[in-house]
Amino acid sequence: MAGFPIIRTGLFPLYWMVLACMALLFSCTVPRKYQANKPFVFKTNIAVQGTLEGRDKADLELRLANQLDDSLKTRTVSFAGIRRTLVKPAVFDTNYANRSVLFMNALLNSIGYYQAKINWDSTLRVIGKQQRVTVNFTVVPGKNLKMDSLGFALSDTGLQALAIKNRSATLLKKGDPYSQQVVAAELDRLVEVFKDNGYFKVSREDVYAEVDTVLAALINPTLDPFEQIRLLNEVRLRREHPTINVVIKQRARDNAAPPKKYYIKQVHIHPDLRLFEDSSQASVDTVELRNIKVIGHEALFKPSFLVKNNSLLPGQLFRQKNYYKTVNAFSQLGAWQQVNVDLFANDSLGTIDADINLYPAKKQSLVIDLEATRNAGNTGDVFAVSNLFGVGLNIGLSNRNLARESVRSTTNIRGGVELGTKTNLIQTLQGSLSQNFYFPRFITPFKIAHEEKINSARTILNINTSYTDRRNFFSLGSISGAIGYEWSRRNKVFYYSPLTVELFRLGITDSLDRLFAKVPNLRFSFNNGLVITQNFVFKSLVSRANRITSLKIGVEESGGIFGLIPKLDKKGGLYRYVKSDLEYHHLIKRKRADWAFRLYGGIGIPYGKQADGSTETGLPFYKSFFAGGPNSMRAWQVRRLGPGSSDSLQTYDRFGDISLEGNIEYRFNLFSIGTVKVKSALFSDVGNIWNRTTFNNPNLANTEFKPSRLYRDLAVAAGTSLRFDFSYFLVRFDWAYKVKNPVYSKTNAGWFQNVRLNTGQFQLGIGYPF
Repeated sequence: MAGFPIIRTGLFPLYWMVLACMALLFSCTVPRKYQANKPFVFKTNIAVQGTLEGRDKADLELRLANQLDDSLKTRTVSFAGIRRTLVKPAVFDTNYANRSVLFMNALLNSIGYYQAKINWDSTLRVIGKQQRVTVNFTVVPGKNLKMDSLGFALSDTGLQALAIKNRSATLLKKGDPYSQQVVAAELDRLVEVFKDNGYFKVSREDVYAEVDTVLAALINPTLDPFEQIRLLNEVRLRREHPTINVVIKQRARDNAAPPKKYYIKQVHIHPDLRLFEDSSQASVDTVELRNIKVIGHEALFKPSFLVKNNSLLPGQLFRQKNYYKTVNAFSQLGAWQQVNVDLFANDSLGTIDADINLYPAKKQSLVIDLEATRNAGNTGDVFAVSNLFGVGLNIGLSNRNLARESVRSTTNIRGGVELGTKTNLIQTLQGSLSQNFYFPRFITPFKIAHEEKINSARTILNINTSYTDRRNFFSLGSISGAIGYEWSRRNKVFYYSPLTVELFRLGITDSLDRLFAKVPNLRFSFNNGLVITQNFVFKSLVSRANRITSLKIGVEESGGIFGLIPKLDKKGGLYRYVKSDLEYHHLIKRKRADWAFRLYGGIGIPYGKQADGSTETGLPFYKSFFAGGPNSMRAWQVRRLGPGSSDSLQTYDRFGDISLEGNIEYRFNLFSIGTVKVKSALFSDVGNIWNRTTFNNPNLANTEFKPSRLYRDLAVAAGTSLRFDFSYFLVRFDWAYKVKNPVYSKTNAGWFQNVRLNTGQFQLGIGYPF
């Protein structure tokens, strides 16, 4: 059939197996514990009709489903995502449907649909003693009410002035759909504005929203006839294009004093309180700094450090944002397990006293982790130990309060080994030692403007040394140091490292020499080298309803400044390149299953000169892209895919200057064993790596990236997974097939080549792949 790949005869057993699994996956629902010979609710359908389309229509149908009467909500239990069991369905009663209509109408009114029509009917299907009732709701929302204007009529002149001054930030925009939720959010915004300007006692109960009064005015018997004609004409227009006006007002209270502004008077910081301890019997030491009293039992923290992280300053106007900033600052430092800020208002004086109560966390900790990863392929026995099995041991020592300023120090020692075949048992040996310091502020030779407005600012110092021995291939030793700055803003995190210095020393074996003879330009990538980089990383996370989206963008350059020194550029082995990558994740959480998506792309461009004056030919291999393994193209072993559709590097690790990859997973629960959740997934991975050029080397044919060859070069993997979720970590067993292998791109574009039941790839991983 046109449009489908040709399937070889040997693949038909697997093909029919997949079809059978899909048929089972979408099989019928089986009722259990129903009342025999009585109509019970088997299924409820909701169809939204009208102008809504796509995601808006689906979202409204989902929200309407949540308004159903509980007896119309069918509860099913799935086993392995294959068989669905309907548990204890309710006996059908028309009252359930009528109540659901009321609930749905209430929802529609709250989001601006005041002319909705909701109808329902039911169908009965009798199967033996089962009387299955399917209830169908048809919803026509009608025209959505739009916002026309927003006004403020607050009796207090101070509040009125603030509301008008901050009007530009309103959530009620002209032409936007009207909803009660948005009106409520606007009221919350106003209260926050008032509290950020000293009105400590103003609350949500003090303000309310009054909507259109046009219809109420029409029934006024004293209304002028001409005014009545004008209002009737306005009502006619609103039926065609319904709009609404909102006025924010202040609720009148009997014998209530007018709102007043509050100022900070006294601030006390208690930095070393103990939970469940009678502190009244302990001796205290009080230090006053900038009119703030630090009252401690032990000299665990420097008073100047504590005062610097406090934003509630004596004599200043109370602002709620400074309260939250103080709580967040001490919470994010990590030196305290609990942070409480208590406020005490004096109404007669219009002042507030603040007690900042801090409960220290354990200062030092030791963590020992055991890691395991496995890449097994083409074995015939899924559980056989074959190809690469990796074991790693991590020992980490952490200090939360170095120098009495909540400077965090971490020391990590890691050792690992990858095991291979019986003839070559040890494939890789690896060891590393790293030391990190995290300072809770920016350390710079100059003052940063408006640093007080930056959230979670910290300076990171890193020193690392490592050694890797790829047996019979190469050995690599490295030492590096870096300084970086990290900060956040709302749901965004930024990291910038102005200086990272990495020195690499490579040990060459006969196997690598043979690869050099075959691909001479690899001598540049596999070499001793110096990398002096700047790095910038941007991360964002957005969570809305049942959807979570994250984005990560990284940019790295080496030699841009220090490469101007000739001794470093040509004789010092300094690599000069620009590298960037982008990673996008999207998760859709459903009641019974989740959809997870990932897109990744990266490119590296070398531009420096070698000792002989020629241009650098590629990225150093320890900065290059690779594919395969438990978190990438899972049908391939790690570093064993690509580049492109080349088949000339089959026995070697593969690296590239360009990477493209897309992943999709359908995740669902199977069952639980005690507190352990057993899960599964169906997944597909698409991608590859490429070189930027072949350098006219016939051994690198088809390794370079060309848009015209993209379809042929892309690899496709498909598989399933068994996962054990222990809440604090997840163990994952993945099994994947090379559905499209670019090595066979000349035969049916690589689709379904050498695909048999026993030719899959097994991967062992910790945590989700993305």
